[in-house]
Amino acid sequence: MDIFEELNLTRYLNAHDTFTKYGASCMRPSTLRAMREISGSCVDLEQVQNHAGDAIARLTHNEGAYLSNGAAGGLMICAAACLARDSEQAYDALPQTGVRREIVVQRAQHNLYDKSFSAAGAKLVFIGGEHTAPTEDELKAAITERTAAVGYFVYHGARHSLDLQRTIQIAHGCGVPVIVDAAAQNPPAENLWRFTAMGADMVVFSGGKALRGPQDSGLILGKREWILRCRRWGPPRDGVCRCCKTSREAMVGLYAAVKTYLQTDEAEEQRKMNRACSRFDSVLRQSGFTNVWRQQTGPVGQSYPRTYGRMPFGRAEDLAAAMKSMGIYIGTDPECNAVILNPLMLTPGQVQQVCRTLRECMEQYRQEEQKHGSN
Repeated sequence: MDIFEELNLTRYLNAHDTFTKYGASCMRPSTLRAMREISGSCVDLEQVQNHAGDAIARLTHNEGAYLSNGAAGGLMICAAACLARDSEQAYDALPQTGVRREIVVQRAQHNLYDKSFSAAGAKLVFIGGEHTAPTEDELKAAITERTAAVGYFVYHGARHSLDLQRTIQIAHGCGVPVIVDAAAQNPPAENLWRFTAMGADMVVFSGGKALRGPQDSGLILGKREWILRCRRWGPPRDGVCRCCKTSREAMVGLYAAVKTYLQTDEAEEQRKMNRACSRFDSVLRQSGFTNVWRQQTGPVGQSYPRTYGRMPFGRAEDLAAAMKSMGIYIGTDPECNAVILNPLMLTPGQVQQVCRTLRECMEQYRQEEQKHGSN
């Protein structure tokens, strides 16, 4: 009896995206192997953190790296590093803070993840409007002796934000660091060093999405002085960041995942995914969808293709529910009444299974709609 039988769990194919509620991504054998190898031994956890971080920094062309318990935990550790800097007393007092307690965020970027800054003890100062980018002068005026850092969310509110390059220049001109949330900004792999090359001090990525590391892993990449502060104040140290504790298995698993990710031929992966999307296009048209289109970006701007199909009748949410009952997650766009099919987490055989099941579900759905219409 395997664990699925023992706990009465359902297996799903993920043709939607690497969302947390689905368990994010599926790990590769090399990641699982590294996790198994370290799980049977006791280690010096700081040594694992430092050596794995140094290795990832070299792989990603960065000065330093810190392995966290997911991107949200990474943001909290970054905030604590900025609030405490090099003061033992300041760190031990968190989330109570002293004079330097504010993190500036553009209002258009305000989202539920900026609460990770607040969890460390930071007070958020918002500038600009929900649909209006702040001026450079607004950003300069918001940075005072109370400012610990400027936070920047790459995707949220991107159309209504001051651009990252200029934000970094202004923040650094005022003597404060910049924390960048780039949690789901992979692929392309170059994003692992693109934002730090712009000058960002700490950039946070999720380990459990396209990197295909453990779901509860995250990665902070950045300047050595700030990564050293993350290592000093982050787990296994006690204090406000103790809740961000990362296991040895997650750390070496993420290292193995990053290494494999960077060895992957991205152009070939894009070709494979576009071939899968061609199959999705075909089955949707065969199933009566007259409006089928493809986007070459993920839900937060990542570089991978997805197929959309507007429902010829009925509701996309109902078809998605029917697919889920058959063990397959697909996405929906309620505004367009469209289904979304994403090949990112599917093998070629699984792509065929999704197509076969979609055809069957659509035919059953058609029959039910016709039956209801005739009553």
